[in-house]
Amino acid sequence: MMKLKKVMAWTLASAMFAGLLAGCGGSTQTTETAAAESGSAEGGSSAEGGKVLRYQASTLVDSLDPALSNDYTSSGVISQFMMGLMTKDESGAPVYGVAESEEKSEDGLTLTFKIRDDAKWSNGDPVTANDFVYAWRRVADPATASDYQFFITTACIANAEEVTTGEKPVEELGVEAADDKTLVVTLSSPCAIFDYLMASGACFLPLNQKFVESCGGNFATSADTLLADGPFKVSSYEPSAMKVELVKNDQFFGASDVKLDGVEFSIITDSQTAALSFENGDLDVVTLSGNLVEQYEDDPRFSTRSDGYNWYLTPNMKKEGLDNVNIRKALAKSYDKEAITTRVLKDGSTPMDYFVPQGLATNEKGEDFREAAGSAYDSWTYDVEAAKELWKTGLGELGKDSLSFTLMCEDTDSAQAVAQFLQSEWQNNLPGLTIELQVLPKKARLEYMQKGEYDIGLTRWGPDYADPMTDLDMWITGSSTNYSQFSDADYDATIQSAKKGDLALDQDARWEALVGCEKTLADQCVLFPIYGQSVAVMTNPDVSGIQYYSVGLPYLFINVDKK
Repeated sequence: MMKLKKVMAWTLASAMFAGLLAGCGGSTQTTETAAAESGSAEGGSSAEGGKVLRYQASTLVDSLDPALSNDYTSSGVISQFMMGLMTKDESGAPVYGVAESEEKSEDGLTLTFKIRDDAKWSNGDPVTANDFVYAWRRVADPATASDYQFFITTACIANAEEVTTGEKPVEELGVEAADDKTLVVTLSSPCAIFDYLMASGACFLPLNQKFVESCGGNFATSADTLLADGPFKVSSYEPSAMKVELVKNDQFFGASDVKLDGVEFSIITDSQTAALSFENGDLDVVTLSGNLVEQYEDDPRFSTRSDGYNWYLTPNMKKEGLDNVNIRKALAKSYDKEAITTRVLKDGSTPMDYFVPQGLATNEKGEDFREAAGSAYDSWTYDVEAAKELWKTGLGELGKDSLSFTLMCEDTDSAQAVAQFLQSEWQNNLPGLTIELQVLPKKARLEYMQKGEYDIGLTRWGPDYADPMTDLDMWITGSSTNYSQFSDADYDATIQSAKKGDLALDQDARWEALVGCEKTLADQCVLFPIYGQSVAVMTNPDVSGIQYYSVGLPYLFINVDKK
């Protein structure tokens, strides 16, 4: 029997969460909350008037369908109203969610989960093992076109590769319901990070098949077409909405220990507007950027934290000019990362001449990946004179004396400020280069980049689990996150072996091989790193108990209280 801590605040015997509960008085259900939970829509009506956490998000929700969500905001919202087999404690370690136990076979290839008897959907239906079977098959099905389909393979689920490529039907995926409350998962090889994936990946969340199918093509497009099995449920949502409202889910098995009556996400892309809303008392948590950071850094309500995201540029390697490695290296070496973090962002973000973040993962000897790989790669370090020589060489190889590219970025303040700085640096440092800016909402930017309809894109990636693979398998041929359209058979083979081949059985050799993979990305200049993101935040002092994470899901509000 695998020994894991019981989950979250509702198990009052857990000392880990007692500290979060100390001094946080219970709340009597308000009239507004009672009305919200009996509203006509599945989610009910707004919880306004009760204990509501009002949280700023800087980008629109991409999708609240766990199989299709692919961004920080969507993940943050989904994590509040849905729960999988595992969730996270305050340190980020996996703990039981709707599962109450897990057993592993001696060879590590069979995992048996028992689902809690009191786990229910917000419509009163029990959460069953089949809800996981249906949801995981749906993600693995090529017809779903899930960006996180590769997670099914990463988790080493039997037949995952054949199912996700369409070679086998989804029914042959290694997951089955032995009975209503017993889920059996068969693996192709032992997976040391399986529980971490269960606690972090939205794609592993359950879905009520009958409900999803009753929604037809409208599933997850409104409060009426969403079900919750977590501490909150959605009361107001529509695609591209500037506000998403959640209310307490009275069917949740830990509802008696959830102190908030609701959560309100406001989509505000402008940092100044967000700060004004915070000062007016309309928001409890906002993110600051640029000069606002300096303005508020001495305020006791101000704090900074690393959220694990890397910002980088992807060149479309199929575009003329960007198909030349010397042109790519010239671009990568001709902008000042230190100036971006200290003069443009001013939020504690750190320059990066590498891709796998410091502190993400250690090997069996306790050695951080960055210790093994080094702190910088020459192809990614700032050196204007070297960049000019590379640029000259590249232009000669192309038979050109000038090039023009469009830099695509999203419409947030910080992204636009960084893009404008890059435009200036490139045009000043590389003679004959013209850069046009294209500003789009994040969802549109991702769609264009995934289709390869762009030149250079400013984007970001956050780790889903604590292993270098979360950053390195993005770049295999055909990956939906491989915006550069890089393709290298040796790279693909190494990643495959490190997942479930010979390298997976030799941890030292695997570690060394993954260091080699990052070096390949640098040598070929498949991407151009910029900085590791830190977040400057203003928080209402009446709010306590927010749990932030730098790996996987971004935060949880299950233990939040508001005076």
